[in-house]
Amino acid sequence: MLTDLWGPYPFSSAGAVIDRGHVGYALESQTKPMYDGVPGLSTVVHELAHQWFGDSVTLSVWPDIWLNEGFARFSEWMYNERTSGPTAQQQFEAPGNYGLAATDARWQTPPRAIPGPANLFSPSFVMYNRGAMTLQALRVKIGDATFFPMMRAWYAENRNGNVTTEDFIALAEREHGQQLDDFFDVWLYTPGKPTSW
Repeated sequence: MLTDLWGPYPFSSAGAVIDRGHVGYALESQTKPMYDGVPGLSTVVHELAHQWFGDSVTLSVWPDIWLNEGFARFSEWMYNERTSGPTAQQQFEAPGNYGLAATDARWQTPPRAIPGPANLFSPSFVMYNRGAMTLQALRVKIGDATFFPMMRAWYAENRNGNVTTEDFIALAEREHGQQLDDFFDVWLYTPGKPTSW
């Protein structure tokens, strides 16, 4: 299913390692994600999505970590949508995502304004959920007929390379044929809950 969405699997092998080291998280090691126990399906999809977004197409600077984690979380949403689960839009609107009140503190740090390396993954809402919401909002804005080919182009054109948020914005604008400054500004750079884009 991920190959249908994003393009050919990036590597020549795939596997997984379960290490009961009690670290409390999974890690997207290239070709063989590491799990701290038997993972749930959502975790497997997330870590496999990193083979495309994180391990093959990887960020140039740490503040762009949403390009890894948001894309992997969005892949979970798409897996659910394509396997009779909730749609990506329903997951976008969920109480723990866009359904959070505008006064919730988690809205105050946009993905491109993380305060430093110690905060790359905390709160996880910023990189994972807001990153995925950015992609779903973009999907709705530009339509599936543009969005999915754009996402495949993102992978195909950047495979085995390093990228930035600015690279992604440039690709989205190229594929959409219009500037998307206001959209990306509210989703990635401006504190607060986006209300129009």
